[in-house]
Amino acid sequence: MKILIVDDTEEIRDVLRLFIEKLGHEIIEAVDGQDGFEKAKIHKPGLIITDAMMPKVDGFTLLRNIKMDPSLRSIPCVFYSAIYTDSKDRALALSLGAEAFIEKPKTLDELWEKIQTILERKKQPAAQIEKRMIDDEKEFLKSHSQTVVEKLEEKVKELEKVIAENKQMEDSLQKSEASLANAQRIARLGNWEWNIVTNELRWSDEIYRIFGLTPQEFDATYEAFLNSVHPDDREFVKKSVNDALYERMPYSIDHRIVLPDGSERTAHEQAEVVFDSTGKAIQMNGTVQDVTERKRAEEEIKRLFTAIDQSINNVFITDVKGRIEYVNSTFEQVTGYAKEEAIGQNPRILASGETTHAEYEEFWRTILAGKTWRGIFKNKKKNGHYYWGNGLITPIRNEKGQITHFLAVQEDITEKMQTEERAKYLASHDELTGILNRTCFMEQLNEWLSHNKDYNQTGVLLLIDIDGFRLINDTYGHSTGDNVLHHVAVFLTNTLFEMDKHYVNRAVKESILSRLGGDEFAIFLPDRDEKEGMETAEEIRKRLEKSRFVEVPGHVTTSIGVAIYPRDGSMTKELLTKADASIYHAKELGHNRIHLYNTEDLVLEKIRSRMEWKGRIQKAIDEDRFEPWFQPILVLKDNQVHHYEALARMRDTNGEVILPWAFVDTAETFGLITAIDRIIINKTLQTQSNLCKQGKVLSFSMNLSGKDLGDKEILQFLKSAIIETGADPRFLIFEITETAAIRDLDRAIKFIRELKATGCSFALDDFGVGFTSFKYLREMEVDYIKIDGVFIRTLHETTNDHIFVKAIADVARGMGIKTIAEFVENNEIIKILKEYGVDYGQGYFIGKPSPEV
Repeated sequence: MKILIVDDTEEIRDVLRLFIEKLGHEIIEAVDGQDGFEKAKIHKPGLIITDAMMPKVDGFTLLRNIKMDPSLRSIPCVFYSAIYTDSKDRALALSLGAEAFIEKPKTLDELWEKIQTILERKKQPAAQIEKRMIDDEKEFLKSHSQTVVEKLEEKVKELEKVIAENKQMEDSLQKSEASLANAQRIARLGNWEWNIVTNELRWSDEIYRIFGLTPQEFDATYEAFLNSVHPDDREFVKKSVNDALYERMPYSIDHRIVLPDGSERTAHEQAEVVFDSTGKAIQMNGTVQDVTERKRAEEEIKRLFTAIDQSINNVFITDVKGRIEYVNSTFEQVTGYAKEEAIGQNPRILASGETTHAEYEEFWRTILAGKTWRGIFKNKKKNGHYYWGNGLITPIRNEKGQITHFLAVQEDITEKMQTEERAKYLASHDELTGILNRTCFMEQLNEWLSHNKDYNQTGVLLLIDIDGFRLINDTYGHSTGDNVLHHVAVFLTNTLFEMDKHYVNRAVKESILSRLGGDEFAIFLPDRDEKEGMETAEEIRKRLEKSRFVEVPGHVTTSIGVAIYPRDGSMTKELLTKADASIYHAKELGHNRIHLYNTEDLVLEKIRSRMEWKGRIQKAIDEDRFEPWFQPILVLKDNQVHHYEALARMRDTNGEVILPWAFVDTAETFGLITAIDRIIINKTLQTQSNLCKQGKVLSFSMNLSGKDLGDKEILQFLKSAIIETGADPRFLIFEITETAAIRDLDRAIKFIRELKATGCSFALDDFGVGFTSFKYLREMEVDYIKIDGVFIRTLHETTNDHIFVKAIADVARGMGIKTIAEFVENNEIIKILKEYGVDYGQGYFIGKPSPEV
């Protein structure tokens, strides 16, 4: 069996290696947690034995990384530590998935007996093994930080205690020569004399105790002394002695000694050389002190501080007055302040100015009371940029219980806070134009209507459609279409700002502007009557007609529908319905005009539009004029296409191809969408089957309507169609929108699982619009998520969406889900997507939909 030993102490690794290799096992060694994780991935050992405290990455973090990796989590892990030995340390290790926590020193036989017990237990069925892992990242960071902080406090106190004891010992030596022997025993400090001329060496009793010898066992010569020095330190000791004898250099060294039982200690030696009148060295007088415990404590403190200095968290220590005495490397990287600049300063240099006086008072009240403060601060870097730190500040006490220092450990959560702020912004604003989105517009309009229902006030609702916008998109591409939408939004914002000035003296609320979706904008004019509303609409129409857009030759015009509150409706839905009917009439009249709603408009819209389209769709179904068009999806890693999305197209009686936006809403309203889905899916399955027979193995994704979820008949149709066409389910992907799935999550989960049981895969379309769906992914067991195009289109022009796209890619990758970016319009976007690890790209730059593969 392969066994991975992870320990930064070479001696410990050597002892374990020699012992375990004798038992017939293969040993792999790693010097720290980072090295151990890499070697675990390469060698896939059957067992991991790891120390807790190590530089770079400690044992706790290594264990979490192992257990979070699907390919490594089954490997049993054993902690073997001399530093982390209390119950909290044991609990943290076991909660992270360790099989056992063994304290050093432990005889090798006992250690191996414990390991054998673990290995036997691991042979039991998986269901009998208790799961102990901490799944939450915050909980892990909190537990890990608390453990490190407590260990730092503990070791600082131990070192202070050792220093205090040594001081007491030295004071005792100065009090009385009569108590020298007893003082030497207490201080573990002995004295010696070496007659260089006769090579006779005299040791005090304490030196014999330190070296584990008796006068009868010791030859009392310089050579005999060297035999007790560790072999690796002998040349160093001899050189130090020679330098003192011949170069008259100070003699004060630390070296290791080997006791008769094979154990090792560390000794500190100091000596003076006596010279005769000719300058010849005749005698050396010196002391030996056993500093093993002090050295061990110093090494532990050093290792602990190394681990803290290399921690991924911000760490700094202040005195009781708040002056910074220590900062780690991460502090320098995050704040931009070098150690030299920060030490001696007050943490106020990081203040953002947004924390209230009351919050500061509560903070100081907590830590001065000896309690640990936990919370989030918005801080400012040296360059003026802001960052957020989430962590704790805990008091450090001396042996008298007095607070002497404060230890701060902070996690940099800037990305998380920026993502949350971005999500809040997207909840109320349109991503593309920056103006209010449909949801927020409806809320504000509802609020105004509710507030004014008891007052005799009027208002005007304008609905604005860009004439010929579909032609702009089809001719110049989505990127140009997006630019036109952005320019129109800026135009409307500036125009309304200017026109609202005329109503300031009347103390009315400013106009409400929104993009409802597609090329449709809405404006509500509070406290305006019919005449003022029509004048405003006409002014907007005329000004826009005179505007010029670089990307589009000629004029960009609009059709505007007008509805009056309360004459045409007292509820938001009523006003929108009436305005929508009037805008339809404005388009019928020839575009580039405004139309005030009258009662005939709504009837006309319903009769001429909905019923007409229902008949056209039904006839197209009957005459089999729906067909799939295939758009390629690129594998960004190798720039190869092995995946196509089947998109529904309706062929009109004159041969014109009609895009989905024109017929999908009506088809869903009249229950015709399922029939369309069946036609597109069946033709796509047949295409995939035919290609397989030709030796071309390609994957195809197909869209399902939200109405299809939970429909037993459509589920049975899909299963039967796969068998009848001979399509390979391994290369079939079905897509549903995120909003449709979440609308009835239980039904969606059941539908997905039944279809996946046939061997198909599933994708979640339009993902990220609400940025609330990560928690549903694990339950739905989808294989792909398609990042909504609103976050992709302008990725190369603005960094606003970089954090969002990267977060989606990172979380999906961690869950084993592939990501597809929609609306990829240029190579710059592809480069960014590759950098963030997005798996696939889809858009006009990669390939437009085509009836042929």
